[in-house]
Amino acid sequence: MRISLLFLLLLVFGLAHSQDRASNLVVKRLAMKDSIILDSVSINPAQFHIRDLLGETIDSTRYSIDFAKSLLIFKDERVDSFEVSYLKFPEFLTKKYYTLDPSIIVDNPRDLSRLYSLKPDNRSPFTPFAGLNTSGSISRGITIGNNQNSVLNSQLDLQISGKLSDKVTLRASIQD
Repeated sequence: MRISLLFLLLLVFGLAHSQDRASNLVVKRLAMKDSIILDSVSINPAQFHIRDLLGETIDSTRYSIDFAKSLLIFKDERVDSFEVSYLKFPEFLTKKYYTLDPSIIVDNPRDLSRLYSLKPDNRSPFTPFAGLNTSGSISRGITIGNNQNSVLNSQLDLQISGKLSDKVTLRASIQD
């Protein structure tokens, strides 16, 4: 009994330990070019490493990198291919959010017929059941005493009257 329980516990812990955790760590092997876009999102500068295929770190004076644009530019081309490892930021952190579409915003308005204008909506807002009249009240109260439990009291009195359409009229009295 104890042996089977111990085996079961070891099995559960072994399965829990073998779970693969998702990570933003990316390792790529690339061929040498003058400029390389590594990813579509920005790169974390704290975890950026470039190595040649032998595993030796390439000196940072031989390249420049724009972490915001994920752009790697080599100053000299002594290595055929290399391995780069980096942490990429999540897309929602680096995405640009706009109120308006940037393609319709013009710097110098020459042709005013092509421009869009923002005007407030002068139409009255739609209110469902606009022809109904309501009146009534709702009240709630709490009763507390020395030798009794607390009690919540609630009361509703609602009257509705009016036309739903040209042929349908409603008159209701709801009480609780």
